[in-house]
Amino acid sequence: MTAPTQRAAVALSASVALAATLTGTVTLAAPQTADAATCRATPTLLSRTPTVTQLAGGATARIWDTGPTPSNPQASTRIVAVTVPAASAANPRVRAAANLNTARIPSAYFLDAPTAVVMVNGGVFNPTVGAMPDLPQMTSGWLRKARSPHDPAIVTAKDGRSLPSRLWITGSVSATGHGYQAVTGLNWQSLSGSGINAYTPSWGKARRPYGTADVVVAGGKVVAVRTGTTRGQTAASGQTILTATGTAGSWLASFRIGTSVSISYHASTDAPFPVYEAVGRGARFLNQGVKNGGTCTSRDELLRPRTAIGWTKSGDLLFVTASGRATVDGVRYGGATIHQMADYMAKLGSWDATNLDGGGSTTMVARTSSGKVIRLDRAGTEWQRAVPNVFSAG
Repeated sequence: MTAPTQRAAVALSASVALAATLTGTVTLAAPQTADAATCRATPTLLSRTPTVTQLAGGATARIWDTGPTPSNPQASTRIVAVTVPAASAANPRVRAAANLNTARIPSAYFLDAPTAVVMVNGGVFNPTVGAMPDLPQMTSGWLRKARSPHDPAIVTAKDGRSLPSRLWITGSVSATGHGYQAVTGLNWQSLSGSGINAYTPSWGKARRPYGTADVVVAGGKVVAVRTGTTRGQTAASGQTILTATGTAGSWLASFRIGTSVSISYHASTDAPFPVYEAVGRGARFLNQGVKNGGTCTSRDELLRPRTAIGWTKSGDLLFVTASGRATVDGVRYGGATIHQMADYMAKLGSWDATNLDGGGSTTMVARTSSGKVIRLDRAGTEWQRAVPNVFSAG
């Protein structure tokens, strides 16, 4: 694919008043008719005239909204597409909570990011383990979570390029008199691979996985070797805890306090540039112009809020949400199916496109050209789910 052109970061002055949803002409979607035996037809909402709002950084928001549909609440749909031009100084960014077990609402991330133009929720996560992201995470050149399998992620370069790619960890642990072992996991939610798993303060305070022994390293030396019930403690500031099972676990258990240890690892990617930031992603809706609409199985065909990122051939970056208006027993319904979202991303001009977390996580916040901060996918007063990371422009 053609990577977006380089963007330089600039400061954008703005006030931070959270506003209600944008107003404008309401347009209605045409009735749906089945276009396949197992796939819902894609509504023709994008053929209508959208409400257009100019955002900071030269970005533009377009909104298509059916308005309420009392006879069929799930047919109520709002699609928001924010285009960040390739020439914009608003570089794509990954922002994350203080550690992997905590989360914040998207508006809180946004209000702490004065250069941000638009921001959406990030990747899928497990709310039962604090707020643990399911997939890799990297911010400001700092790898915080990864494993040796090649996991899907949106990756960015320091100069502002970005694309849907894969990310994995490469590294090793060596110890005087003991040789070395590969690092196969960093702050992962389960022990990964047959090598060494490392845990740092980025993990947070939640109890973590452990193997045969926990070796605590600080200042390049072993300061503790823990077995039995003392395993599973979290790393203090300046510490890295090494753990493993099998052969690698026995190797760690042979260490003694004072042993010199060298730990090195870095993020690897199949992107054509060094990765600077990364957030886990879902399946690709489009891959160099080829659409992947999913399987139209019962899960893929659920009408749910969706969040997606797209890249045009000319390098523009698209932030897109599809939201419904129906809420039943606290769960949001309506929005788009996987098949429909792929259609929407293609019609919006994406050459590549991938999804992020959806459902109750779907949120889009933006800064207008006048500096006002607004929520675009739903009313500004509506509840937001706390998430462990977000993806933004600026």
